[in-house]
Amino acid sequence: MTHRDMGPVRVFLGAPSILTPAQQSTLDRWVGWLEQRSCQVIRLGRDGHGDDPWHTLPRLLAQVDGVVLLGFRQLHAPDAVWRPDTEEESRSARCWTSPWLQLEAGMAVARSLPVLVAPEDDVAEGVFQPQTWNARVRGTRLTPPGTGTGDWLDAVRAHREHRR
Repeated sequence: MTHRDMGPVRVFLGAPSILTPAQQSTLDRWVGWLEQRSCQVIRLGRDGHGDDPWHTLPRLLAQVDGVVLLGFRQLHAPDAVWRPDTEEESRSARCWTSPWLQLEAGMAVARSLPVLVAPEDDVAEGVFQPQTWNARVRGTRLTPPGTGTGDWLDAVRAHREHRR
């Protein structure tokens, strides 16, 4: 089977469903960037989870070669405190994205899929904290799309080759 016979690289693109016009524009640029690299972009919209998201998402992830998660700001909490009234009390991230992205990241890592996360400014919780980035979960800037993603793209293509 030749490289061409295998079809396009399939990439799941996760992002919050409700976006500002500027965030939507950035999402559209990411889709365009992925498509320019011969990736078929798979999205799961707000209504796409069906009655049982715990089965829908794993089935979808079984059909892709890589995952991109765009951490757009969804919650602005400038005065939030993490672990209040404990010895570990500290300021939390100023902005948080959708908690669904954390679940999508965890499921993708469990499937050994190459994961790329791109947080918006001030989003730094969970998988979007640069300290958590490594060979399994790579991180980059949200804009411009694709900055420093060569290793992730190589891993996605290698996953596709292995899967076929």
